[in-house]
Amino acid sequence: MKSSEFLKGEVPFKQKAEILLEVLSNIPNFIGETFVIKCGGVTISDETLFNAFAHNIVLLKQLGINPVIVHEGEYEIDSVLKTLGMDSKFVNGIRLTDRDTMKIIEMALCGSVNKKIVQHINSAGGSAIGLCGKDGNLIKAEKISITLRESGANNIEKILDMGFIGVPTEINPDILFFVEESDFIPVIAPIGQGKNGETYHISADGAASAIAIAVSASKMITFSDTDEEMDKISSRKISVKNLNALIDCGKITEEKLIERLIACTKMVEECAGIAHIVDGRVPNVIVDLFTEDNSSVSIVNDL
Repeated sequence: MKSSEFLKGEVPFKQKAEILLEVLSNIPNFIGETFVIKCGGVTISDETLFNAFAHNIVLLKQLGINPVIVHEGEYEIDSVLKTLGMDSKFVNGIRLTDRDTMKIIEMALCGSVNKKIVQHINSAGGSAIGLCGKDGNLIKAEKISITLRESGANNIEKILDMGFIGVPTEINPDILFFVEESDFIPVIAPIGQGKNGETYHISADGAASAIAIAVSASKMITFSDTDEEMDKISSRKISVKNLNALIDCGKITEEKLIERLIACTKMVEECAGIAHIVDGRVPNVIVDLFTEDNSSVSIVNDL
């Protein structure tokens, strides 16, 4: 019996009770641990999923687990840019971002999506506080560039300046430790600051991974918007070595998925934790992770 069936209400009470007992017996193993949870767009945009997510986060905190939320906000960014008549161009799934676009992204992520998540967690009985990478020098970042290979036989490569798109170079976890001791739940928008004060938009996966490493998280939980990327991985539990082999041999080719998996494997290797990719369209999927037969893709160091 799959735990996902329990979440969808497709199993009788006796089996639900067995799963509940398993969950309750496993939770004490994680008291005092930190979970970094990357929240996806589908979860944020669907009211039922969003409410379940907020209540699950509050439950984790009440049980003695320290959740740290990192969120994306592509739906909101796209909506605001469209309203303002600003077009976006993407290269390898990354948005070309000039200075004006960066201002809109920061407004959407920090001023809209972040506060929406904070409000939902507070309404669910928690105490959340919104942050971005600029707060307390939480995330220092540097600009990324993309290498493009021209089609044809000449194999000419071009370096493309993506504008204000960055990667985290340094995390200052002090503010997170302070928030944790104050019993607040941090909700982090993936905005970083460059060495000269520039503002950079960072991939939520990359930000979550860097933060998980900095706070020595025992789990990094990534909410996926579809199950397609989960189906591309051959096993529900896979080692970093075997996952890298799938990428190297070309069985996984989609750029955004590879970026996500690299973020997960980096966390696993440097933190000795476990990275989970879960189907964000399933309500209460966080609870599922406390069962042995859970529905996530779990990335571990060794099997």
